[in-house]
Amino acid sequence: MATLNLYCGARKFRRIAWAGFSLAALTCSALCASEPVQYPRNFRNWILAGTGVIMPGGPIPESEHGIHRIFANQKAADGYASGDFADGSIIVYELRHAQEKSGMIFEGERRRVDVMIKDSRLYKSTGGWRFERFWGNDETQDALNGSGTACFQCHSKADTHGLVFSQMR
Repeated sequence: MATLNLYCGARKFRRIAWAGFSLAALTCSALCASEPVQYPRNFRNWILAGTGVIMPGGPIPESEHGIHRIFANQKAADGYASGDFADGSIIVYELRHAQEKSGMIFEGERRRVDVMIKDSRLYKSTGGWRFERFWGNDETQDALNGSGTACFQCHSKADTHGLVFSQMR
């Protein structure tokens, strides 16, 4: 009888351990789903949605001074016309230093890359978008926390165009 109780106890322990392991695996997969997506390599080969130069002397903060380029993958480019961006849309905002020499402006070092990734299922709390920021040429460290909830607060002002400020040029 003691052997049977020991056997049943071991079975019960294995079931509890398996349940605990399963719960840990589910938790891990949920955490992994919230990890930053990879840096969008080769985005400069995408569709150029717009460009601009902001120089010192105006009302725009220094953090935005430089040469701006906005790139869109095909899904995002399709969404610019209607303001309805499908899941899988990716928009990249690249900011580079602007260097002026002899009355001409040249592209300098990269300051940052901001990324918007559309996935309505994963990012419900931020209007279906994930926001990321990469400083300089760093392609691995997302500088934003919480899928960019602070970015969403500002982007929510562009709710008539899918939370996207830029327009296709």
